[in-house]
Amino acid sequence: MQNKASHTMQIAARRAFLTQDHRLALVWRLLSYLFFFLVVNLLANVVRVVLQNVGVPSVICRLVFTLLYISGILGLTYVYRRSIDRRSWQGIALPPLHKRLLDVTVGVVFGFLIVALVFGLEYATGWIHIVGFEEGASALTFLVDSLLLSLAFGVCEEICFRGYLFQNLGEGSPIWMATLVTGLIFCAFHLLEVGFDTRGLSFLLFILLLNVFLVLTRLLTRSLWLAIGFHTVFDWVAIIVGLGSVVSADRHVLHIERTVSLVAEDLLSMFIVVPGMLLFLVWARWSNRHLSWRATLAEDGQPQASQAQPGPVEQGA
Repeated sequence: MQNKASHTMQIAARRAFLTQDHRLALVWRLLSYLFFFLVVNLLANVVRVVLQNVGVPSVICRLVFTLLYISGILGLTYVYRRSIDRRSWQGIALPPLHKRLLDVTVGVVFGFLIVALVFGLEYATGWIHIVGFEEGASALTFLVDSLLLSLAFGVCEEICFRGYLFQNLGEGSPIWMATLVTGLIFCAFHLLEVGFDTRGLSFLLFILLLNVFLVLTRLLTRSLWLAIGFHTVFDWVAIIVGLGSVVSADRHVLHIERTVSLVAEDLLSMFIVVPGMLLFLVWARWSNRHLSWRATLAEDGQPQASQAQPGPVEQGA
């Protein structure tokens, strides 16, 4: 009896940690990946701080951080995808950059337009007032430094959230569920900086909506490059003008005063993002790209029909 009970416990323990094809279970893959994601960020930051303390110029320090962070996350994701998941790298939706320059350009334009619209409407309605700005070499240094920071987070967060996490969740769950869970994890990372108050709730809703938009760009373009271009420029321009949606920045090129809370800005940002999503869906419809939220993702990252559903996302002839 003891041997039988012991054998049963071993089977239960195996099922808790391993899948039927002897891979690490999904929850442990995701948790360990996120842990190492944070470790790579921490190590890149430690190197940056050490270089700053020995007198290396801040822009060079930021460049080293950006290169270490991006290369570290690429390496981490490749190892996890090929060795831990034992799946195709194609599932990360990161084809060669030279083949997707148009996607990056569209993302850059979208990112700039959304920040410009939010800032322009706030300024026009008197929600913000410009009281000063950075000048000279200080402004130029800050522009380069903030661009490198935005590039680092734009690339690494898209690879992590809309790349690795979304792909792994989508292989076993409907796309709508994978999108929701990815969005909640994405929110959790950012809410640590904002706090769990009224502003935290409005920011949560904005990040969830933004995540849906970024997932849409991945599904409908079949790559992360549009999302990377959008994320990088959205963060960069938001840092420059002082948009509250970028919470990690404590310095901006424009010095502004607000007459309303950041909750109002989050709601306005949501209002601006929705037409962008609709415009993207209209383009997808016009180019015969159809989306089913009930589909799952194949190993190569392409949506596939479930047993009860006809084919989901298809490229028209």
